[in-house]
Amino acid sequence: MKAKILLKEKVTHGTALLPVAIHHLSYGPNEDIFFYLHWHYEFEFIAVLEGAVVYTVEEQEYCIMAGEGLFVHSNELHAARACNGMPCEACVVLFHPSLFGENKQGTAYSKFVYPILNGKMIFEKHFKSRQWQQSVIERITEIDAMRNENITENELLLKSKLFEIWHLCFKNSTSEAPHRQGRRNYKLERMQPVLDFIHLNYREDIALRDLARIIPMSEGQFCHAFKEVVNTPPIAYVIRYRILQSCTLLMDTDRKIADIAKSVGFNNISYFNREFIKAIGCPPGKYRSEG
Repeated sequence: MKAKILLKEKVTHGTALLPVAIHHLSYGPNEDIFFYLHWHYEFEFIAVLEGAVVYTVEEQEYCIMAGEGLFVHSNELHAARACNGMPCEACVVLFHPSLFGENKQGTAYSKFVYPILNGKMIFEKHFKSRQWQQSVIERITEIDAMRNENITENELLLKSKLFEIWHLCFKNSTSEAPHRQGRRNYKLERMQPVLDFIHLNYREDIALRDLARIIPMSEGQFCHAFKEVVNTPPIAYVIRYRILQSCTLLMDTDRKIADIAKSVGFNNISYFNREFIKAIGCPPGKYRSEG
């Protein structure tokens, strides 16, 4: 989605020489905690030590309980929030793909990183009770214990744990069959004119029948095909794209929120506010003031 650039996290994780960041998340019961929708180039691994947290990753929700973990792929939109008033203590580790070497033709990168980045190999997302998953969570926890130490002095130890995590995930990853990948590429190529139409005309009224005619398909067939490719129903995609467009206007202009809502295709400010909160996790005014 081109509009992802609007929500790219501005924080630098680690340094160019050691692109790794270790964060420790902790909050008490009944706290109204929400980490806004964002994305970054880094891979992200989470292990929950106590309580629970809800992560939303590209429209899919995961409730991560104590003793469980999660993998967030590079460039995936994600947010997090408290789970039913429960407290949470968790470890969050982020690292850039360049940790495996800047040379994309290098053996480690080409064999073990690039297949994940291009979707030929797929990591499991939610780590639960399987032995290898528990090993991943243990390594994340061990890395978390290093957060207050001089990371540079412990670089070899840190990298060894990250490489072990990657080894376990890669060893237990699944491959996408070539014929399935070919079908997916064909479906995405076929749907591209619809996406282009939405990106150009999102300010205007867009009906389902208008999108279905572009292919052309019946509305029912089109809804099924669109969701299969984009993982979101077509009208929901239009609404989300409008919301993402509004984010940059909220941050880069002083225009009134009602004016921004209208300029991205919402004729009703209350509806805009509801959809904004649903997508981003806070009201547009708060998003602007805290951005």
